[in-house]
Amino acid sequence: MARIDWNLRSRSRSCLRCSRPFEDGERVHSAVLAADSDLARELFAEAFAAEEAAKAAGQPVKARPEYLRADFCASCRKSLGSEPWISVWTSVFTPPPAAPEDPVKKASPEDLLRELLEGPEPENHVAAIYLLAVFLERKRILVERAVRPAPDGTSVHIYEHRRSGDILLVADPHLADSEIADAQKEIELLLGLREAEAAAAKTAQAQAQAAETQTTAAQAGEAQGAGDKAPEKPDAAPPEADAASRTAEQ
Repeated sequence: MARIDWNLRSRSRSCLRCSRPFEDGERVHSAVLAADSDLARELFAEAFAAEEAAKAAGQPVKARPEYLRADFCASCRKSLGSEPWISVWTSVFTPPPAAPEDPVKKASPEDLLRELLEGPEPENHVAAIYLLAVFLERKRILVERAVRPAPDGTSVHIYEHRRSGDILLVADPHLADSEIADAQKEIELLLGLREAEAAAAKTAQAQAQAAETQTTAAQAGEAQGAGDKAPEKPDAAPPEADAASRTAEQ
């Protein structure tokens, strides 16, 4: 199977063409296009120029993805007319959710899918990625926007996350029954490992908090003990000094 560019691209907060920020509840017009197309060179001219300048300066540049996402307001999308988009759709813009306060959370199929897609070798988990995407689609977390043929004769599903607007490109490996069973076992194993890692992290976090609480309590106790200690009395005069004082008074 040919390598697929497994890029995840979040929905923009502003229109690509006019740069106007999207408003909460606004209808956003999104599209996927090939990065080597004339339209991409026009729409992303500034970004492409920055890439070339960085290369010329000898700076490291991340490889350009095979597909690009573009988000437009209604008027800008209308002005573009009919273009050779790979996929187009509309969705309602909502501000991105705030990051969770607790960094340690229970592993989930969605987290595992993102981890595999963003990992160094997603092509080694093609079957697991596909099954996870289908599962999340059935749970109405992902919505399929288009299916396109891949160069090797398979197909690529373009999914959008209903809440965040992220897009995911997932190859359909056309699994046999035995391959489905193997992929399910791989998912169960990976989720189990993530559960164990999350539990270990949560335990370590609880132990660190307990140690910090004990240290704070010990310091508070020492401070309290120092405050309750009676003030020291001045040293009494030696007997010789008392005798000399009485002689002088007589």
